Amino acid sequence: MKTKRQIGFRTASLKKQDSQGAKISQVMIVQPPKRDAMDISGVVSGIKSADKGKRAKLYDVFENIIKDPVIGEAVRKRIRQVTNGGLQFANDNKEVDEMTDFIKSPAFRIMLREILLTRFFGKTVLELGFVDGFTVDKIARKNLDTAKKIILKELSDETGWSYENDDFLLNVGEDDDLGLLMEAAPFAIFKRNGGSDYAEFCELWGIPILSALYDPEDENGREEMEATMEKRGAGGSVVASKNSEINSISSTANGAVHKEFLEWLDEQILIGLAGQTMTTKEGSSRAQGEVHADTVSDIFEDDREYVIEVLNHQLLPRLEKRGFPVGNGWFLYPQKDDLSLKEKMDIAEKVDANTEDGVDEDWWFEASGLPRSKKKKNNPSEETEQEEDDDDTPEPDPKEKKKPAKTKVKAKELSLFEKMMNFFDHAPQ
Repeated sequence: MKTKRQIGFRTASLKKQDSQGAKISQVMIVQPPKRDAMDISGVVSGIKSADKGKRAKLYDVFENIIKDPVIGEAVRKRIRQVTNGGLQFANDNKEVDEMTDFIKSPAFRIMLREILLTRFFGKTVLELGFVDGFTVDKIARKNLDTAKKIILKELSDETGWSYENDDFLLNVGEDDDLGLLMEAAPFAIFKRNGGSDYAEFCELWGIPILSALYDPEDENGREEMEATMEKRGAGGSVVASKNSEINSISSTANGAVHKEFLEWLDEQILIGLAGQTMTTKEGSSRAQGEVHADTVSDIFEDDREYVIEVLNHQLLPRLEKRGFPVGNGWFLYPQKDDLSLKEKMDIAEKVDANTEDGVDEDWWFEASGLPRSKKKKNNPSEETEQEEDDDDTPEPDPKEKKKPAKTKVKAKELSLFEKMMNFFDHAPQ
Protein backbone atom coordinates (compact mmCIF):
# COMPACT_ATOMS: atom_id res chain seq x y z
CA MET A 1 0.00 0.00 0.00
CA LYS A 2 1.29 3.47 -0.88
CA THR A 3 2.38 5.81 1.88
CA LYS A 4 1.38 9.44 2.22
CA ARG A 5 4.73 10.48 0.72
CA GLN A 6 4.28 8.23 -2.32
CA ILE A 7 0.83 9.51 -3.28
CA GLY A 8 1.95 13.15 -3.37
CA PHE A 9 0.78 14.54 -0.02
CA ARG A 10 3.74 16.96 -0.03
CA THR A 11 3.27 19.32 -2.96
CA ALA A 12 4.48 22.73 -4.07
CA SER A 13 1.67 24.44 -2.16
CA LEU A 14 3.16 23.17 1.08
CA LYS A 15 6.41 25.06 0.57
CA LYS A 16 4.47 28.21 1.36
CA GLN A 17 3.74 26.88 4.84
CA ASP A 18 7.44 26.10 5.32
CA SER A 19 8.27 29.74 4.60
CA GLN A 20 5.69 31.01 7.10
CA GLY A 21 7.87 30.01 10.00
CA ALA A 22 6.42 28.78 13.29
CA LYS A 23 2.79 27.83 13.60
CA ILE A 24 0.30 30.01 15.46
CA SER A 25 -0.24 27.26 18.02
CA GLN A 26 3.49 27.35 18.78
CA VAL A 27 3.85 31.09 19.40
CA MET A 28 0.63 32.03 21.19
CA ILE A 29 0.66 32.10 24.99
CA VAL A 30 -1.90 29.76 26.55
CA GLN A 31 -2.98 30.28 30.15
CA PRO A 32 -4.20 27.32 32.23
CA PRO A 33 -7.85 27.35 33.31
CA LYS A 34 -8.64 28.92 36.66
CA ARG A 35 -9.90 26.41 39.23
CA ASP A 36 -11.47 28.90 41.62
CA ALA A 37 -14.74 28.45 43.48
CA MET A 38 -17.64 29.20 41.18
CA ASP A 39 -21.00 30.88 41.63
CA ILE A 40 -23.78 32.03 39.34
CA SER A 41 -22.40 35.56 39.17
CA GLY A 42 -19.24 34.15 37.58
CA VAL A 43 -21.29 32.45 34.87
CA VAL A 44 -23.27 35.61 34.13
CA SER A 45 -20.07 37.66 33.98
CA GLY A 46 -18.51 35.12 31.59
CA ILE A 47 -21.56 35.17 29.29
CA LYS A 48 -21.56 38.97 29.14
CA SER A 49 -17.87 38.97 28.28
CA ALA A 50 -18.36 36.27 25.63
CA ASP A 51 -21.13 38.31 24.02
CA LYS A 52 -18.45 40.94 23.35
CA GLY A 53 -16.09 38.38 21.84
CA LYS A 54 -13.89 37.65 24.88
CA ARG A 55 -14.52 34.05 25.92
CA ALA A 56 -11.74 33.39 28.45
CA LYS A 57 -13.92 33.78 31.58
CA LEU A 58 -16.72 31.59 30.21
CA TYR A 59 -14.33 28.87 29.09
CA ASP A 60 -12.76 28.81 32.57
CA VAL A 61 -16.24 27.92 33.85
CA PHE A 62 -16.66 25.27 31.13
CA GLU A 63 -13.31 23.64 31.92
CA ASN A 64 -14.43 23.34 35.54
CA ILE A 65 -17.91 21.93 35.06
CA ILE A 66 -16.86 19.41 32.39
CA LYS A 67 -15.01 17.56 35.15
CA ASP A 68 -18.40 16.67 36.63
CA PRO A 69 -18.85 12.92 35.92
CA VAL A 70 -22.41 13.31 34.62
CA ILE A 71 -21.47 16.13 32.25
CA GLY A 72 -18.22 14.47 31.25
CA GLU A 73 -19.88 11.15 30.38
CA ALA A 74 -22.69 12.86 28.45
CA VAL A 75 -20.05 14.63 26.33
CA ARG A 76 -17.86 11.53 25.92
CA LYS A 77 -20.85 9.41 24.87
CA ARG A 78 -21.59 11.75 21.98
CA ILE A 79 -17.91 11.87 21.02
CA ARG A 80 -17.72 8.06 20.91
CA GLN A 81 -20.62 7.91 18.46
CA VAL A 82 -18.57 10.06 16.08
CA THR A 83 -15.09 8.61 16.53
CA ASN A 84 -16.31 4.98 16.66
CA GLY A 85 -19.12 5.34 14.12
CA GLY A 86 -17.22 3.70 11.25
CA LEU A 87 -16.53 6.84 9.21
CA GLN A 88 -15.60 6.01 5.60
CA PHE A 89 -14.38 7.77 2.50
CA ALA A 90 -16.00 6.42 -0.64
CA ASN A 91 -15.61 7.17 -4.33
CA ASP A 92 -18.21 5.63 -6.63
CA ASN A 93 -19.55 3.66 -3.66
CA LYS A 94 -16.12 2.08 -3.11
CA GLU A 95 -13.84 2.74 -0.15
CA VAL A 96 -10.47 4.32 -0.90
CA ASP A 97 -7.82 2.31 0.94
CA GLU A 98 -5.36 5.21 1.29
CA MET A 99 -8.06 7.39 2.85
CA THR A 100 -9.06 4.58 5.20
CA ASP A 101 -5.55 4.67 6.67
CA PHE A 102 -5.80 8.46 6.85
CA ILE A 103 -9.12 8.31 8.74
CA LYS A 104 -7.63 5.91 11.29
CA SER A 105 -4.65 8.18 12.03
CA PRO A 106 -4.38 9.76 15.54
CA ALA A 107 -4.43 13.29 14.09
CA PHE A 108 -7.70 12.65 12.27
CA ARG A 109 -9.28 11.25 15.44
CA ILE A 110 -8.26 14.38 17.36
CA MET A 111 -9.86 16.49 14.63
CA LEU A 112 -13.15 14.56 14.84
CA ARG A 113 -13.22 15.01 18.61
CA GLU A 114 -12.57 18.76 18.43
CA ILE A 115 -15.15 19.28 15.69
CA LEU A 116 -17.84 17.69 17.82
CA LEU A 117 -16.74 19.61 20.93
CA THR A 118 -17.77 22.72 19.01
CA ARG A 119 -21.36 21.84 19.88
CA PHE A 120 -20.49 22.13 23.58
CA PHE A 121 -18.05 25.08 23.49
CA GLY A 122 -19.59 26.96 20.58
CA LYS A 123 -16.38 27.62 18.65
CA THR A 124 -13.33 25.66 17.48
CA VAL A 125 -10.31 26.66 15.40
CA LEU A 126 -7.81 23.97 14.38
CA GLU A 127 -4.44 24.50 12.74
CA LEU A 128 -3.72 21.94 10.04
CA GLY A 129 -0.26 20.84 8.97
CA PHE A 130 0.70 18.98 5.79
CA VAL A 131 4.50 19.28 5.82
CA ASP A 132 5.38 16.15 7.77
CA GLY A 133 2.31 14.01 7.17
CA PHE A 134 -1.02 15.29 8.47
CA THR A 135 -1.05 17.10 11.82
CA VAL A 136 -3.75 18.87 13.83
CA ASP A 137 -2.98 21.46 16.50
CA LYS A 138 -5.69 22.90 18.73
CA ILE A 139 -5.95 26.67 19.00
CA ALA A 140 -6.80 27.49 22.63
CA ARG A 141 -10.43 28.60 22.67
CA LYS A 142 -9.63 31.16 25.38
CA ASN A 143 -7.40 32.99 22.88
CA LEU A 144 -10.24 33.55 20.41
CA ASP A 145 -11.83 36.97 19.99
CA THR A 146 -15.00 36.11 18.11
CA ALA A 147 -16.07 39.75 17.78
CA LYS A 148 -12.93 40.64 15.77
CA LYS A 149 -12.60 37.10 14.36
CA ILE A 150 -8.96 36.85 15.43
CA ILE A 151 -6.63 34.65 17.47
CA LEU A 152 -4.91 36.52 20.30
CA LYS A 153 -1.27 35.84 21.09
CA GLU A 154 -2.01 36.88 24.69
CA LEU A 155 -5.38 37.33 26.35
CA SER A 156 -4.69 41.03 26.95
CA ASP A 157 -3.92 41.74 23.27
CA GLU A 158 -6.29 43.67 21.04
CA THR A 159 -4.83 42.44 17.75
CA GLY A 160 -3.97 39.00 16.44
CA TRP A 161 -4.19 36.58 13.51
CA SER A 162 -7.40 36.27 11.56
CA TYR A 163 -8.88 32.78 11.60
CA GLU A 164 -11.02 33.40 8.51
CA ASN A 165 -10.07 32.54 4.93
CA ASP A 166 -6.88 30.76 5.97
CA ASP A 167 -6.12 27.51 4.19
CA PHE A 168 -4.34 26.11 7.24
CA LEU A 169 -7.00 27.06 9.81
CA LEU A 170 -10.19 25.00 10.12
CA ASN A 171 -12.85 27.41 11.39
CA VAL A 172 -15.78 25.52 12.93
CA GLY A 173 -18.89 26.95 14.61
CA GLU A 174 -20.72 30.25 14.66
CA ASP A 175 -19.12 33.29 16.27
CA ASP A 176 -22.20 34.01 18.40
CA ASP A 177 -22.72 30.41 19.56
CA LEU A 178 -21.75 29.86 23.21
CA GLY A 179 -22.34 26.09 23.18
CA LEU A 180 -24.46 23.62 25.10
CA LEU A 181 -22.27 23.86 28.20
CA MET A 182 -23.62 27.35 28.76
CA GLU A 183 -27.07 25.83 29.31
CA ALA A 184 -25.70 23.26 31.76
CA ALA A 185 -23.39 25.63 33.67
CA PRO A 186 -25.95 27.05 36.19
CA PHE A 187 -27.21 23.56 37.10
CA ALA A 188 -23.64 22.27 37.46
CA ILE A 189 -22.78 25.09 39.89
CA PHE A 190 -25.95 24.49 41.92
CA LYS A 191 -25.03 20.81 42.01
CA ARG A 192 -21.50 21.48 43.24
CA ASN A 193 -22.68 23.83 46.00
CA GLY A 194 -25.66 21.61 46.85
CA GLY A 195 -23.33 18.63 47.10
CA SER A 196 -21.24 20.51 49.65
CA ASP A 197 -24.37 21.21 51.71
CA TYR A 198 -25.32 17.52 51.52
CA ALA A 199 -21.85 16.50 52.69
CA GLU A 200 -22.09 18.90 55.63
CA PHE A 201 -25.52 17.51 56.53
CA CYS A 202 -24.16 13.97 56.51
CA GLU A 203 -21.25 15.01 58.70
CA LEU A 204 -23.50 16.70 61.27
CA TRP A 205 -26.38 14.25 61.40
CA GLY A 206 -24.99 11.07 59.89
CA ILE A 207 -23.02 10.15 63.05
CA PRO A 208 -24.85 9.79 66.41
CA ILE A 209 -24.09 12.38 69.12
CA LEU A 210 -22.54 10.84 72.24
CA SER A 211 -23.05 12.16 75.75
CA ALA A 212 -20.18 11.55 78.19
CA LEU A 213 -21.00 11.91 81.92
CA TYR A 214 -18.24 12.20 84.50
CA ASP A 215 -18.25 12.07 88.30
CA PRO A 216 -18.16 15.66 89.62
CA GLU A 217 -16.24 14.48 92.68
CA ASP A 218 -13.40 13.27 90.46
CA GLU A 219 -11.04 16.22 89.95
CA ASN A 220 -9.56 14.83 86.71
CA GLY A 221 -12.79 13.30 85.42
CA ARG A 222 -13.80 16.20 83.17
CA GLU A 223 -10.38 16.54 81.54
CA GLU A 224 -10.10 12.81 80.90
CA MET A 225 -13.56 12.65 79.38
CA GLU A 226 -12.96 15.66 77.10
CA ALA A 227 -9.69 14.15 75.91
CA THR A 228 -11.50 10.88 75.13
CA MET A 229 -14.16 12.65 73.08
CA GLU A 230 -11.55 14.58 71.10
CA LYS A 231 -9.77 11.37 70.17
CA ARG A 232 -13.06 9.92 68.98
CA GLY A 233 -12.81 11.85 65.70
CA ALA A 234 -15.77 13.15 63.69
CA GLY A 235 -19.21 13.38 65.23
CA GLY A 236 -20.87 15.47 67.89
CA SER A 237 -20.27 14.93 71.60
CA VAL A 238 -21.37 16.39 74.93
CA VAL A 239 -19.31 16.26 78.13
CA ALA A 240 -21.23 17.03 81.31
CA SER A 241 -21.44 16.14 84.98
CA LYS A 242 -23.64 13.30 86.08
CA ASN A 243 -25.64 15.81 88.07
CA SER A 244 -26.27 17.96 84.97
CA GLU A 245 -29.44 17.78 82.95
CA ILE A 246 -29.02 16.89 79.27
CA ASN A 247 -31.76 17.32 76.70
CA SER A 248 -31.26 15.47 73.43
CA ILE A 249 -31.85 17.49 70.28
CA SER A 250 -32.61 15.21 67.37
CA SER A 251 -33.44 16.00 63.75
CA THR A 252 -36.18 14.24 61.84
CA ALA A 253 -34.56 15.20 58.51
CA ASN A 254 -32.96 12.32 56.61
CA GLY A 255 -31.35 14.25 53.78
CA ALA A 256 -34.03 13.33 51.24
CA VAL A 257 -34.47 16.94 50.13
CA HIS A 258 -30.76 17.19 49.34
CA LYS A 259 -30.81 13.95 47.37
CA GLU A 260 -33.91 14.92 45.38
CA PHE A 261 -32.41 18.31 44.59
CA LEU A 262 -29.16 16.78 43.29
CA GLU A 263 -31.04 14.22 41.20
CA TRP A 264 -33.19 16.98 39.69
CA LEU A 265 -30.06 18.92 38.76
CA ASP A 266 -28.59 15.83 37.06
CA GLU A 267 -31.78 15.41 35.06
CA GLN A 268 -31.70 19.03 33.85
CA ILE A 269 -28.05 18.66 32.84
CA LEU A 270 -28.71 15.44 30.91
CA ILE A 271 -31.75 16.88 29.16
CA GLY A 272 -29.62 19.81 27.98
CA LEU A 273 -26.61 17.74 26.86
CA ALA A 274 -28.13 14.40 25.84
CA GLY A 275 -31.80 15.19 25.23
CA GLN A 276 -32.96 12.59 27.76
CA THR A 277 -31.96 10.85 31.00
CA MET A 278 -32.73 7.13 30.81
CA THR A 279 -29.78 5.99 28.68
CA THR A 280 -27.38 7.44 31.26
CA LYS A 281 -29.38 6.92 34.47
CA GLU A 282 -31.89 4.24 35.41
CA GLY A 283 -35.33 4.45 33.80
CA SER A 284 -38.75 3.54 35.14
CA SER A 285 -39.98 1.29 32.34
CA ARG A 286 -38.87 -0.44 29.18
CA ALA A 287 -41.31 1.53 27.02
CA GLN A 288 -40.03 4.88 28.28
CA GLY A 289 -36.46 3.64 27.90
CA GLU A 290 -37.08 2.79 24.24
CA VAL A 291 -38.53 6.26 23.60
CA HIS A 292 -35.48 7.86 25.19
CA ALA A 293 -33.19 5.56 23.19
CA ASP A 294 -34.85 6.78 19.98
CA THR A 295 -34.27 10.37 21.09
CA VAL A 296 -30.58 9.85 21.74
CA SER A 297 -30.26 7.96 18.45
CA ASP A 298 -31.58 11.04 16.62
CA ILE A 299 -29.04 13.21 18.45
CA PHE A 300 -26.17 10.88 17.52
CA GLU A 301 -27.29 10.91 13.88
CA ASP A 302 -27.39 14.71 13.93
CA ASP A 303 -23.86 14.81 15.41
CA ARG A 304 -22.53 12.60 12.62
CA GLU A 305 -24.20 14.78 9.98
CA TYR A 306 -22.65 17.86 11.60
CA VAL A 307 -19.16 16.35 11.45
CA ILE A 308 -19.60 15.15 7.85
CA GLU A 309 -20.65 18.67 6.81
CA VAL A 310 -17.40 20.11 8.13
CA LEU A 311 -15.28 17.35 6.59
CA ASN A 312 -16.86 17.48 3.14
CA HIS A 313 -17.20 21.25 2.80
CA GLN A 314 -14.10 22.51 4.61
CA LEU A 315 -11.49 19.76 4.92
CA LEU A 316 -12.05 17.99 1.58
CA PRO A 317 -11.06 20.98 -0.65
CA ARG A 318 -7.87 21.41 1.38
CA LEU A 319 -6.98 17.73 0.98
CA GLU A 320 -7.61 17.84 -2.76
CA LYS A 321 -5.22 20.77 -3.17
CA ARG A 322 -2.48 18.78 -1.51
CA GLY A 323 -2.69 15.64 -3.56
CA PHE A 324 -4.82 13.42 -1.37
CA PRO A 325 -6.64 10.75 -3.43
CA VAL A 326 -10.10 12.20 -2.84
CA GLY A 327 -11.26 12.63 -6.45
CA ASN A 328 -15.06 12.88 -6.48
CA GLY A 329 -15.44 11.04 -3.18
CA TRP A 330 -17.14 11.98 0.07
CA PHE A 331 -16.80 11.29 3.77
CA LEU A 332 -19.79 9.35 5.04
CA TYR A 333 -21.05 7.14 7.85
CA PRO A 334 -22.58 3.78 6.89
CA GLN A 335 -26.30 3.36 7.48
CA LYS A 336 -26.92 1.46 10.69
CA ASP A 337 -29.22 -1.56 10.73
CA ASP A 338 -31.55 -1.28 13.72
CA LEU A 339 -33.14 -4.72 13.25
CA SER A 340 -32.23 -7.38 15.80
CA LEU A 341 -31.04 -10.84 14.74
CA LYS A 342 -34.38 -12.37 15.74
CA GLU A 343 -36.27 -9.85 13.59
CA LYS A 344 -34.00 -10.59 10.63
CA MET A 345 -34.50 -14.34 11.10
CA ASP A 346 -38.29 -13.92 11.20
CA ILE A 347 -38.28 -11.90 7.98
CA ALA A 348 -35.94 -14.36 6.28
CA GLU A 349 -38.18 -17.27 7.32
CA LYS A 350 -41.21 -15.65 5.68
CA VAL A 351 -39.26 -14.83 2.53
CA ASP A 352 -37.89 -18.36 2.38
CA ALA A 353 -41.37 -19.87 2.77
CA ASN A 354 -43.24 -17.59 0.38
CA THR A 355 -40.81 -17.24 -2.50
CA GLU A 356 -39.65 -19.74 -5.06
CA ASP A 357 -35.93 -18.95 -4.76
CA GLY A 358 -35.99 -18.58 -0.97
CA VAL A 359 -33.06 -17.25 1.06
CA ASP A 360 -29.52 -18.23 0.18
CA GLU A 361 -28.28 -21.00 2.45
CA ASP A 362 -25.03 -19.18 3.21
CA TRP A 363 -26.94 -16.22 4.63
CA TRP A 364 -28.32 -18.25 7.55
CA PHE A 365 -24.84 -19.18 8.71
CA GLU A 366 -23.40 -15.69 8.17
CA ALA A 367 -26.28 -13.94 9.97
CA SER A 368 -26.39 -16.35 12.91
CA GLY A 369 -22.62 -16.60 13.21
CA LEU A 370 -22.80 -20.38 13.41
CA PRO A 371 -20.10 -22.46 11.69
CA ARG A 372 -21.02 -24.62 8.74
CA SER A 373 -20.54 -28.35 9.29
CA LYS A 374 -17.79 -30.01 7.23
CA LYS A 375 -19.71 -33.25 6.86
CA LYS A 376 -23.27 -33.94 5.86
CA LYS A 377 -25.55 -34.54 8.80
CA ASN A 378 -27.34 -37.92 8.93
CA ASN A 379 -31.01 -37.28 9.63
CA PRO A 380 -32.57 -39.98 11.85
CA SER A 381 -36.06 -39.45 10.36
CA GLU A 382 -34.83 -40.29 6.87
CA GLU A 383 -33.12 -43.50 8.07
CA THR A 384 -36.24 -44.61 9.96
CA GLU A 385 -38.42 -43.99 6.94
CA GLN A 386 -36.10 -46.05 4.71
CA GLU A 387 -36.12 -48.95 7.16
CA GLU A 388 -39.92 -48.95 7.27
CA ASP A 389 -40.09 -49.01 3.46
CA ASP A 390 -37.78 -52.05 3.29
CA ASP A 391 -39.87 -54.15 5.68
CA ASP A 392 -42.54 -56.47 4.27
CA THR A 393 -45.85 -54.83 4.93
CA PRO A 394 -48.73 -57.33 5.50
CA GLU A 395 -51.87 -57.06 3.40
CA PRO A 396 -54.58 -55.08 5.18
CA ASP A 397 -57.71 -56.97 6.28
CA PRO A 398 -60.59 -55.84 4.02
CA LYS A 399 -63.05 -56.24 6.93
CA GLU A 400 -61.24 -53.57 8.91
CA LYS A 401 -62.18 -50.01 8.31
CA LYS A 402 -59.54 -48.01 6.52
CA LYS A 403 -58.01 -45.38 8.73
CA PRO A 404 -56.68 -42.17 7.19
CA ALA A 405 -52.93 -42.39 6.75
CA LYS A 406 -50.89 -40.10 8.96
CA THR A 407 -48.91 -37.49 7.08
CA LYS A 408 -45.26 -37.73 7.79
CA VAL A 409 -43.09 -34.59 7.61
CA LYS A 410 -39.87 -35.46 5.92
CA ALA A 411 -36.66 -33.63 6.70
CA LYS A 412 -36.22 -32.61 3.10
CA GLU A 413 -39.58 -30.81 3.24
CA LEU A 414 -38.33 -28.54 6.02
CA SER A 415 -36.69 -25.24 5.25
CA LEU A 416 -33.17 -24.60 6.46
CA PHE A 417 -34.52 -22.13 9.02
CA GLU A 418 -36.91 -24.79 10.42
CA LYS A 419 -34.05 -27.28 10.62
CA MET A 420 -31.97 -24.77 12.59
CA MET A 421 -34.89 -23.93 14.91
CA ASN A 422 -35.55 -27.67 15.37
CA PHE A 423 -31.90 -28.15 16.30
CA PHE A 424 -31.87 -25.38 18.91
CA ASP A 425 -35.35 -25.75 20.36
CA HIS A 426 -35.62 -29.59 20.28
CA ALA A 427 -39.22 -29.10 19.20
CA PRO A 428 -41.02 -32.03 17.50
CA GLN A 429 -42.03 -31.38 13.94
